[in-house]
Amino acid sequence: MSRKAPIAVIGLIAAVLAATGAISASAANDDSSANQLVGSWELTVNRGPALPPVKGLTTYTPGHSLIGTANVVIRGPAHGAWDHVSGRVYADTHIFFRFDATGTFLGTQKIRETVELAQDGDSYTAVAFSDQFDPNGNLTASGLRATITATRIKVEPTP
Repeated sequence: MSRKAPIAVIGLIAAVLAATGAISASAANDDSSANQLVGSWELTVNRGPALPPVKGLTTYTPGHSLIGTANVVIRGPAHGAWDHVSGRVYADTHIFFRFDATGTFLGTQKIRETVELAQDGDSYTAVAFSDQFDPNGNLTASGLRATITATRIKVEPTP
């Protein structure tokens, strides 16, 4: 075996170790494990100073659908779709039925959100814009803005 062969082997080992180190460093900076919107979330919707906050629950499914509900009787469950935009940023659109205090159908509300998932994957913030429509589908209010904070619902084992 010539002296060039061991040097080549050492060089190859050094290259593999360097590549492995680079991959490990890259994996340490990769937030893909936290980049999962799928799951159920408890949220607070802040609609501005004139309206009280709304509490809600939203579930993002693996099939890019979402369902949600809120603690107000003047709206039905929300149904919609979501998609990954980039990094920890997502977009969703959902619609729910609106009612007055007597249960009379007032129309629908469409909400479009930009969601930014926290690096740990257990919370998010969002900005939402919505439009309201009457029972015939005519636009009655546009560009209503809200901010949202949410925390992931996790399994809590029983004692």
